[in-house]
Order: sequence, then C-alpha cells, then structure tokens
Amino acid sequence: MKTKQFVSILFGCLTALCVTSCLGDDTSDSNSQTLTKAQIAQCFNTVAGKYTGKLLYEAKSLDGYTTKVDTLDASWYIPTDSTLIITDFPAKAVAEYVSYQPLKAALAEAPNKTLNCMTWYLETSPIEFLVNPYTIEYDLEFDGKQHKVHVVFYANNTYSFGVYDSEAKNMVMKIIPAIIYVDEKQTSYLSSSQLIFFSSSHQAI
Repeated sequence: MKTKQFVSILFGCLTALCVTSCLGDDTSDSNSQTLTKAQIAQCFNTVAGKYTGKLLYEAKSLDGYTTKVDTLDASWYIPTDSTLIITDFPAKAVAEYVSYQPLKAALAEAPNKTLNCMTWYLETSPIEFLVNPYTIEYDLEFDGKQHKVHVVFYANNTYSFGVYDSEAKNMVMKIIPAIIYVDEKQTSYLSSSQLIFFSSSHQAI
C-alpha cells in the first residue's frame, strides 16, 4: 500500500477515535457509565458479525530513526455481547516496539495467533466500547534456547477501545501492548506503550 494510503487510513482511525464523547482520561469515570441490559443488547445486535480490514502500526526503518505507518490485513468477529475475537493477530505488530533485538527478531517470525478480547459497552450513539485483550503466549527460540514469552495488553484502559459507525457500518479500534514477560519474568523490552489500530472495510453479518 502506498504512503498516502497509509496516512489516509491512519488519520481516519485517529479522527474517529478522538471525536468520541464519553472516553476521557479517567478509566473509573468511564466504567461508571453503566448501560442497561437492553442497551447492551442493542449495541451487540448492531455490531455482531464478522469484520475485515486493516491493522495499522508504526514501523521503524532500517536506520532505526524514521518511522512509517505499516498495514497488514486483519479480521475479527463479535460473537457475544462481551467478547471480540481478533483472528490471525500478527506478532510482527508487537515486535516493532521491542528493544531487545534477539527477542524482536524471534517475535517478528512468530506465527499469527488468535487474540481473544473482552468488551465493555459504554455508549449507544455512537457505539463505544472498551477492548480488553487477553495475554498471548509464544514459544520462541532466541539466545540459543527456548523461551516462554507472554505479551500482556492494557485492560480497562480508556485508550484501548473501539467505535462503531452505524451508518457506514465501519469499526475502528485500538489496543495497547503493555508488558512482555520472558520465562515468567517481567522485562523492560517494550520501548514504550505503543498503539495498534484496526479499521474495518467490511462487515458481514
């Protein structure tokens, strides 16, 4: 995909995510806005189904200084009123933000995995919801031996959320890798808390 298209998609995601009304900086305030069972059912009935689109993330150039927006094909589906499942989540999107080179290289070559997420609906118009990804586990070889690697994402965080445009039937969302554990030990290998965006191009009920 060309650079102009990268930028266009990214700005589209950013715009949709930044204009939402109820998601502020205080997570507790957001969680205090509890919808009724009927409202949650209304949200779910509207967004339920399968989605295809793009995953967007920052990719550093070989010189390590400049970045560009890179995209990968993505798909996900919403089977219940509290779950969202990202199919074939690419470890490469997380690897870009890893500072330890042996782990970075191994993670970049890891197979795609299913990323299960819990959802929490906050608003009905537009439909807004928190996205709480579960931890992903990888068996990776680096530094001459096998390692158990766990990628932990932020949960119940107002910056990890999604928005659905009912008219366009388009969904945008973002998640945030938080910590990487290697052999059950917390590391500081994530360079910083980085955002991974999703933008749907199609919804199939």
